[in-house]
Amino acid sequence: MNIHPLLAGRTGGLKPSPIRKLNPLMRMPGMISLGGGYPNAQTFAFESLDVVFKSGRNFEIRDKAMDLACQYGPTGAHADLKPHIIKWHAAKDGVELKDEQIQVLNGAQEGLHTMAYLFLDQNDSVALSEPAYPGALGAFRAFTERFIPVPLDAQGMITAELERILGKRKTRGESLPKFIYEVPNGHNPAGVSLSLERRSHLLQIASRYDLLILEDDPYQLVQLEERDLLPTLQSLDREGRVVRLDSFSKIFAPGLRLGYASGPVEIIGYFQLYKQGANLHTSAMDQALLTGFFANHTDEEFRALIRENCRIYRRNRDAVVAAARKHLPDDVRYHVPAEGMFLWFEMPAGFDADRMVESDGLDLGVLLVPGSGFSTTAGLKNYMRASFSMIAPEQVEEGMIRFARMIERERKRR
Repeated sequence: MNIHPLLAGRTGGLKPSPIRKLNPLMRMPGMISLGGGYPNAQTFAFESLDVVFKSGRNFEIRDKAMDLACQYGPTGAHADLKPHIIKWHAAKDGVELKDEQIQVLNGAQEGLHTMAYLFLDQNDSVALSEPAYPGALGAFRAFTERFIPVPLDAQGMITAELERILGKRKTRGESLPKFIYEVPNGHNPAGVSLSLERRSHLLQIASRYDLLILEDDPYQLVQLEERDLLPTLQSLDREGRVVRLDSFSKIFAPGLRLGYASGPVEIIGYFQLYKQGANLHTSAMDQALLTGFFANHTDEEFRALIRENCRIYRRNRDAVVAAARKHLPDDVRYHVPAEGMFLWFEMPAGFDADRMVESDGLDLGVLLVPGSGFSTTAGLKNYMRASFSMIAPEQVEEGMIRFARMIERERKRR
């Protein structure tokens, strides 16, 4: 598809860095480089780094590898990491990426901000599920306050409603969104996943209205049930409309801030241009650590580790759901998630979750996130998000008892 009519006006100022362009040439054998103001490797503080993985295998970074891990690197990806990502992505999603289709990021969050920078001017809009991930709203709101919220249910975004909204806007001569933002698996905060039928329908809608889709998928592998993964939107895309964000935060280590964007070559090229001006590249040391893990573990061993970790999340989910069924009143509704880390509680109409947290959270010693933070319309006031990812098993029962007390206090206030 032709992306140029969709690009934000500010992208006209994006130009390749003349220094960054020299980076690959500087590493050629026999090259004498007087370009690039790179610090001398003899000045680096690190001598070596020995990392021990949970598998018992270790990985050492030293000598030339340490110099590269401490030095400025290419914007797109660490040269040794990129082949591993290509292989990982193909095994996971069945999508064969080319080198120029990958941009390593400081977590998938950087991808949200980059997409917004590239495509959103002040009067542009984004179509997304309501409730919506606050991190995405924060990234998008840096450039626009215009959103087209679409309701969701247990099958994810109600794509028939999206189709109706867009058709109505087109009939009225109103502007269409620049892209559709979707979290297809383990939606944060709703804990639902987009059904296969709706994934296909979403792509049909994007094609009909000539729109991009931003597929943000950090919870894809945080599976709480034994079942096959649904195909990604990117794997179903035949027109180059999907920009996909993958994250290693939920499956490897969030503190490393590692993720990657993949998609059409031209769009990923713009991602790279923006990153050159924003932060040059993602930490070479962090990329070296992930490279070391991939080099010492097969894809299946990585998947096995993720499945083992998901047992912890499944145990926590089951415990929280059992306690909720035991202690919460019948008029509090929720969906039991099959992926992700969240339960989304709907309380009776008129309840004010913000007031509940402010008035009772500290007093009762229990915290949940009020639903208003996930709304583009200042709605969802009678919703609460609970995360079960880190709760200790011995705290679950008491946590639900305290939440139930919070609910009863709000009921009396009403």
